[in-house]
Order: sequence, then C-alpha cells, then structure tokens
Amino acid sequence: MHNKMTMKEIAKRLNISITTVSRALNNKSDVGEETRKAVMALAQELDYSPNEIAASLRKRKSNAIGVVLPRVEHYFFSTVLKGIVSSAQKDNFAVILSESAHIPQKETELIGRLIGMNVSGIILSPCRNEIDISFIKSLEKNNIPMVLIDRTPRNYQGHFVKMNDFHGAEIAVKHLIQQGYKKIAHIRGHEYSSIAEDRYQGYCHALRLNNMEYNPALVRACEFVNKAEGYYFTKELLLSDDKPDAIFTVTDEVAMGVYKAIKELGLNIPVDIGVVGYSNSMVSHYVCPKLSTIDQPGIRMGETAYEFLQSALNDANKIRQKVFEANLLIRQSSVRKQL
Repeated sequence: MHNKMTMKEIAKRLNISITTVSRALNNKSDVGEETRKAVMALAQELDYSPNEIAASLRKRKSNAIGVVLPRVEHYFFSTVLKGIVSSAQKDNFAVILSESAHIPQKETELIGRLIGMNVSGIILSPCRNEIDISFIKSLEKNNIPMVLIDRTPRNYQGHFVKMNDFHGAEIAVKHLIQQGYKKIAHIRGHEYSSIAEDRYQGYCHALRLNNMEYNPALVRACEFVNKAEGYYFTKELLLSDDKPDAIFTVTDEVAMGVYKAIKELGLNIPVDIGVVGYSNSMVSHYVCPKLSTIDQPGIRMGETAYEFLQSALNDANKIRQKVFEANLLIRQSSVRKQL
C-alpha cells in the first residue's frame, strides 16, 4: 500500500480506540499483549509509520526549533538566521521560521503556535517596541527553553546573546572626534527600543568623555529606521542654521539615506561630512565612499544562540549569556583627507 495508514484507520480496522492504537505502538504496559500484537502486525502489513509531528506530540519533544525574527530580509537578521540554520543542520534539527514584523501581538501569537507544535526550543529576537515576554510562563510550563538574541528586557535573567551597543556607539563617535569632526549629529532609532537607547547613550557618553557639548538639535529619532528617514533627517540637519559636520546613524540602512541627501546637496564625504553607520551590512562595502561602520557578527551570534539552546535542553538550570564586544571598521566615509 503506497499511502501510509493513519492511527485512525488502524483503529477502525481493529475496532479499537485511537488512544489504544497509540499506546500499543509505544509499547505501553496497560495494553493487552494480544491487542498490541494485532496493532503492530497491521501497522507492519500496511507500512504504517507515524509522521514526525505526531511523534513529537507523543514524546513531547521534536527535532525542531522555532525562530522568531522581526524582519527576515534585514541583513543582520539574515546572517543570524544563517548561523542558526547551519548549526541546526549539523544536529539534524529542523528550523521553523516566523516573522513578527515588529508587531508585539503577532510575536505572542507566533510563540503560542510554536508551543503548540512542541518545538524543542525557541530563539527569539523581540520586537523593537517595549519588550513583552509574558509568554515565558507558557514556555516554562511546557519545558521549552528560549534564547533571546539582539534585544533583551532590562535586567533580563534568562538566556541571551547580544551586542554591546553602548560601546559600539561610543567608539564610533570617538573615532569621528579623533578625525577632527566638531559637531556630530546622531540619527537614532525608536525611543522605546532598548538597542536604540543603548546606542544613543553611547553617543552621549562619547561626547562627555571628550568634553563636547551635547546639542539636542543634532539628534533625530526615526520611526521606521529606514533609508527614507535617513534622507529626510539629513536634509533637515544640513539645511538648518546649526548644521553638523558628521553624522552617526543607528543602522547602515539609515546611512544610505544620509549618503543620498549629502550628494544631492553637493557635499563631499568625508571632507565636508563624515558618516559612520552600524551593522556592517553588504551595502556598506559597495557604496562610494565605503562606509565606516560597527560590525555585528550575526552568523556567530546565531551559532551561539543555537549552542545555548542545545545546552539548555541538556541542563535547564544553568543560565547562558553572552555579550559580543563591538568592533569599528574604519573605511573612507569617516577619514578626512589631508587638505
């Protein structure tokens, strides 16, 4: 028989319940020997084998993990995913990918679905909005470990992998100061985003360390954190009476909008305006001039998150946390020529 039988069909043929079939297939002691033999014989005759999801429902575990990311197409998250998938494949684990689109309600729903699918564990990069992990109790109830990546709530005590974004911003701004830039603007992310706030605080700290006055007129906050906002805010900054001579952006994507605005205004990067981005995306290598940026080792972060998840499956009591230190990649956009 080419089509494999379901437990329901076996139960119908033997005139017994599906539960009895399931318990017989799993060799449970409360099933009579005669019934068990009949079930096993018919299953073998009809080439029956349970699918993996059904098996996971019985065993309360599966060779699958869930991954929830805000934006799959985002360069950083695509590299994180690559690290997770490559590691999971080595262990013959499947990866069930979901995208929250930075919508908290959707994120919660996706976590609920993954719990219902009995995944072995979940790797989550929370929405940029105020982080809500109220679903943690459901995960604990179902013995499903979770590793957060990139974003975490303040004082989070669970498993996580993230960047030292405060230090990343600090060294980016320090570099601009060392290059002789005097008025450094910052196009930041959402005020309620922990990552954006860390980078903003790092920017402020670098100014203080170098005895430079903080000017709120040189700071702009994005809503969507994209190229269009980088372009709009740069035009606004450079056409003002208090224009900057350098711009540090919360992401490389925002920096691409900065580039466009600067070129439209006939200014030169880095002579007139220095620019430093954040994430070391592919585009940072190919723009002209090449963009100085903070490297985010997404692949290694994904691999580490998967490693932590597997470790948590073996030892649920040990908390695993790692903060990757920032690394500034100095390229042409922030190095002033000797005039």
